[in-house]
Amino acid sequence: MSDEPTSAAAPADAPAGGSATDTILGGGAESTTTEAQPPAGAAATEGAAPNSEGAPESGEQEKPPEKHAVPEKYEFTPPEGFSVDEKAMGDYEAAAREAGLTQEQFSAITQHGLQFVQQQLEQAGQAQHEQAMKWRQEVLSDRTLSDGTGLNPEAKAAADRVIQSYGGKDLVQALAETGAGNNPTVIRAFVQIGKAMGLAEPPDKGKPAPEKRSGSSFDDIAQRLYGQSAKAGA
Repeated sequence: MSDEPTSAAAPADAPAGGSATDTILGGGAESTTTEAQPPAGAAATEGAAPNSEGAPESGEQEKPPEKHAVPEKYEFTPPEGFSVDEKAMGDYEAAAREAGLTQEQFSAITQHGLQFVQQQLEQAGQAQHEQAMKWRQEVLSDRTLSDGTGLNPEAKAAADRVIQSYGGKDLVQALAETGAGNNPTVIRAFVQIGKAMGLAEPPDKGKPAPEKRSGSSFDDIAQRLYGQSAKAGA
């Protein structure tokens, strides 16, 4: 018999160190067992039919979500002072029905939309007012147009001449509603046009017309212009 040890040699692919196991987390922690243990609960589930949906096997199927009722006609009361375009409202309701909105959802979304539109209108109005005040201050600072409190007499008379000749009260209303009545460019144009109209005005209509004299000969014209005939002055 051989004197060599009878203990079996370790397999060539066995990890060095015997019971130590290399792991990604923890790195080299000693194993308490020499064989891999199945994960907890594995034995209980072994051989059980897999449940792909993960639902409890109670024999009852999950009920599909209930569909909310979509009305054929949505109820909508516009706010006071708000006019509704019937065609636009019809298109809006059709889109709401197609999206499956309930009356409650329709009302909530519509209320939000109205608030958004109202906010945008208020912001636009505020911006227009601020612009008009900026224009007004520019005109009041122009000493060729204003004395600091309004148009100076000459500029006002010229602008009024244009307004009275081309529009009157309707023109004044349009200038006020649009804010153009404070626009420096518009005011300067009215003043310049009014001044030009003043230069082209005919003589005072209150004066009596000169006596009409007959005759169109050279002597007749000279008589009317100089009070004597051309022959007498020769």
